[in-house]
Amino acid sequence: MDDAIISVRINKELRDKMKSQEEVNWSAVLRRAIIENIERGKKVNLERRKEAIAMMDKLRKEGAFDGGRNSTEIIREWRDKRH
Repeated sequence: MDDAIISVRINKELRDKMKSQEEVNWSAVLRRAIIENIERGKKVNLERRKEAIAMMDKLRKEGAFDGGRNSTEIIREWRDKRH
């Protein structure tokens, strides 16, 4: 694995607190936090996509915007309106 280096700016007070806990591998702590944040973001995105799909399916079933037409007819209508 090719490693990359990043820099993080923190205030002096936080740095002093970190130094007081010399046994902690702060690089590992930060790596784990970054990974967890990315994974949490993926989960949120997946949940939001599922919610969006459910809403679209509901709207499609209700026919709220299409007046009973299929998607091809709606797309054709909007393309024709642009010209």
